[in-house]
Amino acid sequence: MQILYIVLGAIGLIMTFLGVKWSMKSFRAKEIINFPVTHFKKDLEIKKPGLYAFCIVGGASIINTGNLQILIQRKDNQNVIELKEHFTKPRIRKNGKIGVEYLQFKIPDSGLYQIEIKNADDLIVKKSMLTAKQIFQTPLSIENITVSIQETITIGEKIFGIIFLVLGINASFWGIMLGINPNLFG
Repeated sequence: MQILYIVLGAIGLIMTFLGVKWSMKSFRAKEIINFPVTHFKKDLEIKKPGLYAFCIVGGASIINTGNLQILIQRKDNQNVIELKEHFTKPRIRKNGKIGVEYLQFKIPDSGLYQIEIKNADDLIVKKSMLTAKQIFQTPLSIENITVSIQETITIGEKIFGIIFLVLGINASFWGIMLGINPNLFG
């Protein structure tokens, strides 16, 4: 039985390592560009391929009333990048302001890209993410909202990073404690 506890501790250490790795990757995401949402066209240079997020900074709740369009395309050949909106929109914090990862997209090649935002006035941003508070809040002015393009990781890696970190610490602690002294509780 003691070997089983030691194996549990080893599995817990592996889970803790993966949880820390994914969580740190999420926290260390580099910002590529930051600009006001009122600048409808902006050029950006992507230096390495990967997964990126289109973040709206200024509030915790984002509502698209239907006509907001965001287009990202490669500048030299006009190839349009596919944007994905996820059901769960992770919250971010940039320079003391809260924001939302609104869209994710994958960049296959480094190079110069152009972002175009159409109908930005159809975007409703409120400070609180709680629906009960949103009812009483007025939408933020479009001038107070900024866009941030930054590196990101998948939603699954974010969720599993937190879960693995918590469960890994617990499993490694109890596995090691019970591996050293199997009669701890009995």
